Amino acid sequence: MARKSKGFSDLLHQKQREEQRTSESFKQLQHKVKESMGEEASLNMVFNPAGEDKMSEVLQEFVDPYMETVNGISELKGWLEIAVLAWNIALMPSEKRQDILDGIFSEMASGTDLQVLEDLRTTVNNLIDRKDRYFSSFQSSITSFDIQDKGDSYFLSVASALEQ
Repeated sequence: MARKSKGFSDLLHQKQREEQRTSESFKQLQHKVKESMGEEASLNMVFNPAGEDKMSEVLQEFVDPYMETVNGISELKGWLEIAVLAWNIALMPSEKRQDILDGIFSEMASGTDLQVLEDLRTTVNNLIDRKDRYFSSFQSSITSFDIQDKGDSYFLSVASALEQ
């Protein structure tokens, strides 16, 4: 019987660690969805459904042009929150988007610097435009995400509603 090489063994262990990390991240995300959306929503979550794109990879690609200036996991989380907001608004009919944005930004207006608010509105509108131009084939809404710091990198899990 042929013996496995050390390289193969290392690769196998690396794959097992990655699968364990992915499973742990999915469980954390499932818990987060349960807390925010209820137990039924968390029980209906599917892990990497066959034939579907991994929304974590899609979201990473979606925000990629904005990541050059990000310093640290907390800034990254903030950018992802903005990106998810823009993504989900972009899924709505275009005639409803402005009203939704106006409602969100009027809620934020008290106590927020007007220039910061205007910059944020511009960023959200740019992200909506990016979604429409380059990601229009993706119609799943993003319901939640979890990001874990892995030292020199991060691990992103995304919960999304499958297309109807």
